[in-house]
Amino acid sequence: MFKRSVFWIAIWSVSTTLSWGQGLGQQNRNWNEQIQQLSFLDRSASQYRLGAGDLIEVSIFGVEDFNYSLRIDSLGQINLPFIGSITAAGLTPTELGHELKSTLEGRLIRNPQVSVFVKEYRSQPVFVLGAVRQPGQYQMVYQLNLIDVIAMAGGLEIERAADYALVRRRGSGTDNEGINPSRTNGESAQLEVVEIDLKELLEGEDFSLNIPIQGGDVIHIPERKMELFYVVGEVTKPGAFEIPPQNDVFVSQAVTWAGGPMKTAKTDKGILVRYNGKGERQEMAVNFSDIIQGKKSDFLVQPNDIIFIPGSTAKSLGYGLLQIIPATLSGSIIWGAIR
Repeated sequence: MFKRSVFWIAIWSVSTTLSWGQGLGQQNRNWNEQIQQLSFLDRSASQYRLGAGDLIEVSIFGVEDFNYSLRIDSLGQINLPFIGSITAAGLTPTELGHELKSTLEGRLIRNPQVSVFVKEYRSQPVFVLGAVRQPGQYQMVYQLNLIDVIAMAGGLEIERAADYALVRRRGSGTDNEGINPSRTNGESAQLEVVEIDLKELLEGEDFSLNIPIQGGDVIHIPERKMELFYVVGEVTKPGAFEIPPQNDVFVSQAVTWAGGPMKTAKTDKGILVRYNGKGERQEMAVNFSDIIQGKKSDFLVQPNDIIFIPGSTAKSLGYGLLQIIPATLSGSIIWGAIR
């Protein structure tokens, strides 16, 4: 019965950490706000370019019989009466209208006012995968940049998203200016994967990283690997805490994140449980009181460390927690609770 009670207390202590939000994606809490502010700012600067599969409507003002719905074929062409085949792919609707106007003018109609309207967008799909709110396929109806596409997918899943994005596309033979050199996937010499530093883009405001997206691109936001440590025992807020990416956490900070010691805590009799490279468990006596007061050197917390601060009323229970938490570090119950 005692073991069962300790087990559920351990799960509770870990699961409640999420409500405090210590370190879990804290470095990019405001990224979605920044994404919304940056998205669609320049969408009117360039029109959509037609492609195979698009359904367009071509009409001439004042000429009722000249009104056709046409789907651009796989070669990027359309076939119109009195004109024949003409290449539409790669042109904007306005450019195609001018092309048709110049073809018709002087031959059949004087000063024709040609209108081209896109009825169905089929040629410019983009795929957004990974740690976004609404992953899936989206159609480009005008020129989009990376931030625009992430915004279309509802923004980032902040607690899961890594601090970089991968844009996979067919290689064009040229590098994208202003970004890190692209990496070629070994499976295909023509498949190009570009890594974009979201932190630099959203916090450093390096807008050269907001690259134009092409039809067929796959944008993947990987899930970041969380490195956790645990603080249990006589502290105000026991639970699991994340070591922020590219940042160090000292043991004095770890105790502070857990709300600090309670009045009943025996901070001079603390224990640190750590696993070495072989997975072997090690227990070290630590005088947290001296560390917090600066009498002894502070030291770095490592992933999966368990910091235990005992107390007069919870000594035996605390030792029980030390036995249970390491055994469930990779278990679905604890991971499910904090994610």
